Amino acid sequence: MAEILRRSRAMLPWRLARLAFLGLVAFWQVFLVAPIVIIVIASFTSANYMTFPPPGFSVKWFAEVMSLSWFKDALVTSLIVAAASTAAAAVIGILAARVLARHHFRGRVVVEYVVLSPLILPGVVLGFALFNALVYFRLEDLGLPNLIAGHTLVTVPFVVRSVWSAMAGTDISLEEAAQSLGANPAVAFWKVVLPTARPGIIAGAILAFTYSFNDLTMSIFLSGVDATTLPVQVMANIEYSADPTPAAVSTLMVGLTFTFFIIIARTVGLRVFTDR
Repeated sequence: MAEILRRSRAMLPWRLARLAFLGLVAFWQVFLVAPIVIIVIASFTSANYMTFPPPGFSVKWFAEVMSLSWFKDALVTSLIVAAASTAAAAVIGILAARVLARHHFRGRVVVEYVVLSPLILPGVVLGFALFNALVYFRLEDLGLPNLIAGHTLVTVPFVVRSVWSAMAGTDISLEEAAQSLGANPAVAFWKVVLPTARPGIIAGAILAFTYSFNDLTMSIFLSGVDATTLPVQVMANIEYSADPTPAAVSTLMVGLTFTFFIIIARTVGLRVFTDR
């Protein structure tokens, strides 16, 4: 009995530490998710102004959003920028992942850090730096090309990370066998390497598209008079309007993002971002 009590006392600090850790995790989960839940609920309010909890539920603000001209224009711009930057990031990311996964050379770590640095650097720093570079070269008026270039820069790491994980887990002997049977390196890469890395490519492209579509920090610096993305337009609308239309737009964007991640989870799985 005494031995059991002694062991229980010895394990008590570990149990308390485990409970404290679980409580901290639960706190941060609520801290991150609660604002999104509040916005989603507030978007269904029947009032003419933002309020929580809503006095009644209605979908009239979603119908109002669909009739706004700025919503349609900004949505088209965001879709164009996200699609173009995702396509460019996919090409660059696949080539970069290929080099990092199959070749070992001096300075490889430096190349890895440079390619993945947009994941580490704050978006404000990147956006401000790109804006100053565009002003220096007098290119600040090219709204749409600037947005595509900036979004490509910040989405390349997502493609590299997922494709790199997929390529690192493939058997290199398959590619070598294809080349031994007469396929040149380009054909072997197209016929063997890309199909085996397809899950990583799909996951990286969807994640890049989602990030680009929802980006605000970079887009604020790069948007122009003729090209404004949906998050920037929503932010501008919040400054001058107190109605719940921004909440309705935000709910639509959250739903689209959630749909994309469900597609990833059901098709290639979320482990493609962690396996390497």
